[in-house]
Amino acid sequence: MVRIRASHLRDMELITDTGVRLGWVYDLSFDEKTGEILIIVTEPDEDLDTSEFVTDKEGLLLVPVSAIKSIGEFIVIDSEKLAVKSKLRAIRRR
Repeated sequence: MVRIRASHLRDMELITDTGVRLGWVYDLSFDEKTGEILIIVTEPDEDLDTSEFVTDKEGLLLVPVSAIKSIGEFIVIDSEKLAVKSKLRAIRRR
């Protein structure tokens, strides 16, 4: 396992595997009990329409860590695993 310091992630760009620029790492959200990183809190790109994405009350994108495909010069996000409102609505209907 490759270890990456959280400080190196700050301001790193997030891009989907389909080429959509999501924004930049703003913060990380942890599980208090386990210490597991759950969410990458992302400052959205100014050109990104955030209306379909899951955001917090401040308008920051909430990207699940499970959606990360790779980390290099930027973070690649699996667009199929990205939390979007339409997926959440479908799950709630089940």
